[in-house]
Amino acid sequence: MPVPTFLRLPRLNDYIRHWAREKPNHPAMIQHEDGKTLSYKQFDSLIDFFALRLLDMGIKNGDRVATQLVLVPEHMALMYACFKIGAILAPLDVRLQDDEVVRDVNKIAPKAFFFLGETPVRDFRTVGQAVREKCAGVDWLVQFTADPRPGDITPGAVGITQLMDKKRLVWLKVKDLVTRHLSRAYADITPDTPALIIYTTGTTGEPKPAMLSHANIIVQNEILARGMHPLEDARILINLPPSHVGCVTECFMSTMFMGGTTVLLRIFDVQLTLEAIERHRVNALGQIPTQYRMLWQHPDYDRYDLSSLAFVVYGGSAVDIPFLQKLARMAPHFGTGIGMTENAGFATFTPRGIPIEEMVGQVGSAYPDLAAVSIRGPMEPDGQAGPELPDGEVGEICYHPPIVFLGYYNMPDETAKAISREGILYTGDLGCFKDMGTYRALYLSGRRKFMIKQKGYNVFPDEIENHIAQLPGVDTVAVVGMQHRLFDEGVFAFVRPEAGADLTPDAVLSHCRKIASYKRPQHVALWPVAEEFPITRSTKVDKLAIQRLAAEQIDRLRQQGGWDA
Repeated sequence: MPVPTFLRLPRLNDYIRHWAREKPNHPAMIQHEDGKTLSYKQFDSLIDFFALRLLDMGIKNGDRVATQLVLVPEHMALMYACFKIGAILAPLDVRLQDDEVVRDVNKIAPKAFFFLGETPVRDFRTVGQAVREKCAGVDWLVQFTADPRPGDITPGAVGITQLMDKKRLVWLKVKDLVTRHLSRAYADITPDTPALIIYTTGTTGEPKPAMLSHANIIVQNEILARGMHPLEDARILINLPPSHVGCVTECFMSTMFMGGTTVLLRIFDVQLTLEAIERHRVNALGQIPTQYRMLWQHPDYDRYDLSSLAFVVYGGSAVDIPFLQKLARMAPHFGTGIGMTENAGFATFTPRGIPIEEMVGQVGSAYPDLAAVSIRGPMEPDGQAGPELPDGEVGEICYHPPIVFLGYYNMPDETAKAISREGILYTGDLGCFKDMGTYRALYLSGRRKFMIKQKGYNVFPDEIENHIAQLPGVDTVAVVGMQHRLFDEGVFAFVRPEAGADLTPDAVLSHCRKIASYKRPQHVALWPVAEEFPITRSTKVDKLAIQRLAAEQIDRLRQQGGWDA
């Protein structure tokens, strides 16, 4: 199949300006909840107004701006406004509590913090107050409360309506016609300029602020665009949090890269997702497997017209054949890949049209002409990358520039642990390439930090999870290694049955006799059918939470003389 060609521009804002000129009235964003629509021309204009106001506030190239906002057009305009003047935007998860926000804000010392006001779910004004009291150096607190009443705005903050006063904006626009301040600021932006700070999920230790450049993001956009090609007139629904690469760099910015339309949900909601697909004739959707299962379990799922869907993408955790069969009934084309915060999203994608049986277990193929992916031995003590390993041999999955992040902000030691001296990113994921004849498929073995050492062998949780998932009646699986007095580590498996399935731990253990003895679980616990596994803020199964729950069960087993026997 010939390689598709896409428009390659140097900076993220160049795409907005390009589409604003080529198709000015084409919708860039539709807010599903209220129907608000912004064309590319309107989006481009709003970005400039925000950028002029940021410059007016004294924010300049290299400064940080933090937000704790939901997914709305104004948030995206603020993001691109920061890109245009060289400020680095850091979107924080709206689920973070006050002390967690203070912790993450202090790591990057932003000049401004934009936050929500009182909402039906939570009063975010306490966050603004906490930042004002505990985060020195934040010059501007901006509360996203439109048309506030007396007393609505947090003391020390300015409301977004006042900040974006129309008279002030018009004056700034006229002034800029003379000073050319904005165009001069944008002229200093290069493909390697930092654009975003996205916090890692902190499965070991606290979240780290990962810096992404324009080039990192744009190459990832093309990887995803190639994976979904041909997708005509992309209309992509986004129901993920803007604090995650899945929302901003993958779904939103890839749509801007293609000149498509995004349909936004402020927060994820099953019914609103189904309604939005039907109403706006959405033709592409990207979610984690848990979200798809929630859609399928909605009592009115079959009543919605989802026939517009042409391509659906899943990622974040392994799936089984029954899952892919359901996905195939949802859309004619589907796929997955692998990536992480530190490479702005996808690094691989599955080839179009491969059989379901071939797709299970793999995470796609790399695009060497865009960015290489290699399997390597551990990083050397001097920081040099380890040797590249042959196909079929398990090692650490590594990404090569230009999909290698700039580093963790103000954390050089942590950056050196992740990026080799040659600039190669060590992901912490273990896997291998396999030759499939017409392409090389990447297979994931698990996280290096969660690899199980049992009886002198390296045991990969994903391999056991994939095997158990093949047993009829199994919905989802989570396998972790736990301290074992005889084997160093034992294999503990949580298995969630399908609704109505007659599944027992003994049946799972019997099924595991088909794999090597050192891979078999020492214990299987059934997970409640009505409950999902805990997930991290980056939408992956939270293995640390799973380990804590396993430890509680192991304590009880030991009291009964079990587990270590």
